[in-house]
Amino acid sequence: MVRPAPLACTECRKQHLKCDAKTPSCSRCLENRFNCLYLPSRRGGRRKARESVSPSSSGPQDLPSQTAQNVQDRTESDARLVRLYYENFHAAHPILVPAPLYEERKYPWYLHEVVVFVGSHFLPQSNTSLSKSTLAALSTSGERNSCKVQALLLYSILLCAREECSQAHATFSTAVDIALELGMYRRDFATTTCDEGDVEAESLRRTWWELFTVDVYMAALQKKVVLRCSSVPYDVALPCEESVYASHSSIPTPPTLAEFNKRIFTGDDDDDDERETEHSHYSSFSYRIEAVCILARVIVLNSLPETHRDHLQAVENALVSWTNHLPASKVDIVDMYGSIDEMLFQAHTTIHYAAMLLHLPRSNLRPALPDTGVPISPVIPTRLSPSFTRHVHDIKATEASKQLSNLLSVRPSVQRYSPFVVFGLVLCGMVQLATSRIHPPECSDHHCNRIILVLGCLKTLKIKWPVASRAHHYLRNAASETFTAWIESRYPQISSSAPSVSRPDPPTSNSLTVDSSAWIVAPGIPGALRSGDADVQSLFSPGLLSAYIDPTCSEPLLLHTMPDLDFT
Repeated sequence: MVRPAPLACTECRKQHLKCDAKTPSCSRCLENRFNCLYLPSRRGGRRKARESVSPSSSGPQDLPSQTAQNVQDRTESDARLVRLYYENFHAAHPILVPAPLYEERKYPWYLHEVVVFVGSHFLPQSNTSLSKSTLAALSTSGERNSCKVQALLLYSILLCAREECSQAHATFSTAVDIALELGMYRRDFATTTCDEGDVEAESLRRTWWELFTVDVYMAALQKKVVLRCSSVPYDVALPCEESVYASHSSIPTPPTLAEFNKRIFTGDDDDDDERETEHSHYSSFSYRIEAVCILARVIVLNSLPETHRDHLQAVENALVSWTNHLPASKVDIVDMYGSIDEMLFQAHTTIHYAAMLLHLPRSNLRPALPDTGVPISPVIPTRLSPSFTRHVHDIKATEASKQLSNLLSVRPSVQRYSPFVVFGLVLCGMVQLATSRIHPPECSDHHCNRIILVLGCLKTLKIKWPVASRAHHYLRNAASETFTAWIESRYPQISSSAPSVSRPDPPTSNSLTVDSSAWIVAPGIPGALRSGDADVQSLFSPGLLSAYIDPTCSEPLLLHTMPDLDFT
């Protein structure tokens, strides 16, 4: 048996790995191209590490003055980029330890490089050298551990956002390979090296569930459905609430997926009871996982040429039930202080995304989905057998896109959006555009405003994510073809003759009725003004309502206008 070397380099000590103490560089540092350093002996006394300025560099006292200054500059730059990572990206994919513990955790250099590379995308200008150094760090490291899984996972998400699709899928596939090899899908994986309540154990659980989630998101963009994380008998415990994780104090005993699925029959998610304790309900991350599972069911169902109507209905039931069984604390994505629950936001958007994917190919809507060579929208079959009439599928697909756009209005800042939200936004805009083509002209304002909202989000996201830039360009051009002529018809050319400056006569009730009726919807719709509401109309000058209040878009006569049942 080979005894551990009496002397270990600083890199091996930092990673708690056995060092072979070869000189001038140990085997591990030589393989990973690390700067191998050995601390001098103190005649049996404790060795005091020289203060390091970089995970892969020696201290400044060992370097020429100019080189030492460059190393210090890189350290300051890295600290800023790590902060940008946690401020803008971590909330969307919260798998690493909370920000206050990052330095203490001392992640391997290749994972640190991924973190700073992600953070660099939130700078005014990108850094091309970081792209090369990150790829080099990941390529030269031969480690196959949980840190490598985390590094590859985060890097694959970034590559997807950068439109480097083939590299993204290859990187993610490698991450899954290592995760399955390590057994990260087993509940005991996180507890074999650390206590169940440790932050590190929670980080490992989150890593598996993030792999599971990204696996589904990426599968929606591919013609061939491959869900590797779903093919193993996973029983990883569920993540805790984000606020608990961020406090990194005491992680509660994590619930199992089985317990979560039984909550509807046991009342575990009923937070109407005033006696509910802080941890008696399940985390937003848990509801996000459930939403992703439903999305996976839709993707698999859509890949089948023929499906039994009961299978369709089962998924439809799951979509509706997910919303109906949300506890009151999970209905809104914002708390009383206006803070956004990122995991809950993703859960809701995933449900609406899944609903659009389920109903769109079974409806009469035919959006012109992009074919740009780079996937910016999910793969949707052209026409599948419906479970309702196609007219009902029209309504359900449109309603899902409407609900998704409503979430955007609740959350005006898009700074912390996950890159994967882009694909749902594109689909949302295309559904609204397709709906506007079959709805009467009076609804154009409604659909146009929602598309403008989506375009605004994509315009902000495109500053840092190239995939959002391509999505914005495509949706804007598609919408321009539909709405340009309509907008011009609303604003006719000004007449060459000057308008009269004379004061208009006081409006009469008849003129108000005529001018306002342009936007009044059908009687019987709750909250709508009717032509007989003279008291309300008398408050406005002629034409004011039609000029400043958009018509509503609804289905007031659904039961009367529904065509004959058509399941073809």
